[in-house]
Amino acid sequence: MFPEKPAFRPSYMSRPHVPTAILDAKGSFIHNPQLKRPNEPKTSKPLGPPPKWLSPEERIVWKDLAKQALPGVLMYSDRNMFELLVHLTTKFRARTLDKAADRSLLLNLSAHFAMTPSDRAKVQVEQPKESKLAKFLKQPKPTGPRPPLPTFDPAAPVN
Repeated sequence: MFPEKPAFRPSYMSRPHVPTAILDAKGSFIHNPQLKRPNEPKTSKPLGPPPKWLSPEERIVWKDLAKQALPGVLMYSDRNMFELLVHLTTKFRARTLDKAADRSLLLNLSAHFAMTPSDRAKVQVEQPKESKLAKFLKQPKPTGPRPPLPTFDPAAPVN
């Protein structure tokens, strides 16, 4: 008499794609080298200075957030999303970020740029090579007994 109900099938969102650089930084390819994606686009161009159209307050926030970011995380291709993060952070610091959706977006963008403690823990950055001077200065000082100092004789002839 009544039509049969279709079986309930929940729909789930798929997991976001993790960039190869992040997987490599986490060490994911050590155990699964076959999962490397060699054709993923890469950029080596740094983030650069703030755009000219930003307000003076946003330029200050741009420079501040760029200093706070981990080395190698912000690149030139991230400028649009970073500009949005700068705009939201400027509103947050001026106490005019009223909408919960904007706060959520601010937190989400901060996480994507590894600017939260939990996301920072997921990223491993290659340490810069140590210079020869730094290696020399790090050498341990001798801990044995010092040789005796020469005694001063005021009557001795001077050469």
